Amino acid sequence: MSPRWTCAALIVASVAGVVVKPGSTLPLYGARTGLECRACHFDPNGGGPRNDMGFLYARQRHELTPDPNPRWGDVAASNRVGDALSFGTNVRLLYLSSRLAGSGVTDVSTFFQMQGALHATFQPHPRLTLVMSRDFGEFSGDKTRDLFGMVHSASGRFYVKAGRLRRIYGLRQDDHTAGTRAGFLRAAAGGTSGLLPFDPRDVDSGLEVGASYGALGAAATLSNGGAAFANRAQAASAKFTVASSWAQVGTSVYDNFESSSGRRKTRWGGYGLLRAPAFPDLAVLGEVGFGTDDDGAANKRNLAAAFLEIDYRVNRSLLLRAKYDLVDVYRRVPGNASERFTAETDVTPVPFADLKLSYRRIVPETSPDEHQVLAMWHFYF
Repeated sequence: MSPRWTCAALIVASVAGVVVKPGSTLPLYGARTGLECRACHFDPNGGGPRNDMGFLYARQRHELTPDPNPRWGDVAASNRVGDALSFGTNVRLLYLSSRLAGSGVTDVSTFFQMQGALHATFQPHPRLTLVMSRDFGEFSGDKTRDLFGMVHSASGRFYVKAGRLRRIYGLRQDDHTAGTRAGFLRAAAGGTSGLLPFDPRDVDSGLEVGASYGALGAAATLSNGGAAFANRAQAASAKFTVASSWAQVGTSVYDNFESSSGRRKTRWGGYGLLRAPAFPDLAVLGEVGFGTDDDGAANKRNLAAAFLEIDYRVNRSLLLRAKYDLVDVYRRVPGNASERFTAETDVTPVPFADLKLSYRRIVPETSPDEHQVLAMWHFYF
């Protein structure tokens, strides 16, 4: 086994070896708090517009307790308009500088408007939620992302969604360039060549159903997997989770068969989130994924990817991160694997504003290394 996939195997072992007990599920921020995704978001799978709890958590600079800084402790902003309507924003501006090893020339030096989202959520009664997110990106243009209605139990333990949905495969991450997402190669093209056969930022028309009971959770979707009327609705995905107050493991699968062309893309994988009770500010995340692409003419290509991330929150203003990514977009043919090493910090000087500073080194098998310096300003409400 190559050293790269020895590392991936260790990630698999760490994910599979986490022993859990009954409790709550753990989204990324919840790795320190033990809160479930739906505790802070209207979407049970996390991401998108924030509910009252999520807004309070952001207002307190990602803590459950009030901000001790006298400048911010008395901030009284609210994301509600009346009893039924909530709104929110996510605005991200990126600066990226990139050059190849051995070159004295900077290949990329650019600002990039990644996101300019406006979220609106309407809840006419406790068992119905309607969500709409309108977003502007410099590549994608002005487009609607989330657009769905959701009928759910009062506790949120069971729900059914219909509309334009984000796929439920794997961990929902801010970093769409992870090896297990859209990929980290070719920075000038926005990062491509990852594991997933779809852009994790985009949505798909279809249905989703989910339920949780104690430590167990499950969700499934049926969607078009592409444009409407192009194929039979045959993109299906499912996720299963087991969780405690200090750990979560999950498995997920995705299958998309194009009836018009015979092409098929399947993915499967697992992930784990872990925090040590004695070190509540330290969180470890890992995910592995495998898949097969079939072009409909008996030509198949196997893919694999993994990442391991360690986060340490120094205080409300500062978080430190180290991350390793690995992706192989054609496992049978040498030369298609790449690694990425990341050192990163998130700075939160004031409520509702973060600055991410990163150094990333990309190590392909058959081309020069790429060095990246990144700064991202994120404003949210």
